[in-house]
Amino acid sequence: MKLINVKALSMILVAAVALMFGPSSLMAETGIDLKTAAFEGLTDTVRSLIADGVDVNTKDATGETALMVASVMDHTDIVKTLIANGADINAKDANGETALMAAAFAGQTETVNILLANGADVNIRDSKNETALMEAAYAGHDHIVDTLLSRNADVNIKNTQKETALMFAALSGHSDIVKSLIKKGANIDTQNCKGRTALSYASLRGQTEAARVLIASGADVNLRDMQKETALMAAAYNGHTKIVSLLIESGADINAKDYLGRTALLYASGKKHVEAENLLIANGADVNTGDIVDNSRTLQASLVCDHI
Repeated sequence: MKLINVKALSMILVAAVALMFGPSSLMAETGIDLKTAAFEGLTDTVRSLIADGVDVNTKDATGETALMVASVMDHTDIVKTLIANGADINAKDANGETALMAAAFAGQTETVNILLANGADVNIRDSKNETALMEAAYAGHDHIVDTLLSRNADVNIKNTQKETALMFAALSGHSDIVKSLIKKGANIDTQNCKGRTALSYASLRGQTEAARVLIASGADVNLRDMQKETALMAAAYNGHTKIVSLLIESGADINAKDYLGRTALLYASGKKHVEAENLLIANGADVNTGDIVDNSRTLQASLVCDHI
């Protein structure tokens, strides 16, 4: 699972440092290459370098191009200049990421529109089989999500963990994006490699509004993962009382058991979530289902195939 695009954020931080100290000393001492100029927003320098014959598609050791760094920084004039001079709009870096993915994650709406208008592949995938839509959905950029959807972004593409854009939006609690994805045909109950759904993600992370939208749209509240765990167990495990209440009201089986015979009450009790325990008991949880066991190795560690 992509919890954060470290590369995109590091690029922004490096740019901030460069701008703080200014590019002049770098230019005087070592000169400046196309990628650095694009990174720092030096439009005239970019144009001069191109006029001098610099290859606009040159990649650094990580496979990044000038277009990628200009896109993540939203230097739109440079993005347009590079494209006009033959920049490969769908070039990939060492991780398989493109300029569109970088811009989508960073929330650069204007750059996203420019890239799409010039032929960026909306459904191109990186090395983890993730798309620009997944990037934007996770980061919560609803306008970019809407733009990508209007360009026929596939809402049901799965990454290598069998996760979808809907799961990313639910995990991060972006309920408006959850609505948009469902409206465009996202499969609500699709399961990842561990059998978890978007509702499981929202329940585990305490994203009440996202869970509410999923349930209102028909999510199966009793669907089980590969360990026979339910969304109610996920919510109880982390003491998310509001979601526990919502799931109970929506017909969750309060006494469902996982593959070891544990119920939501045992999950709550094992983590000493008293409020969740009391709520479950008040709604008919069986207090005689067995001994409280250590749940520390479940749920959190089993959200994805090779762990978070």
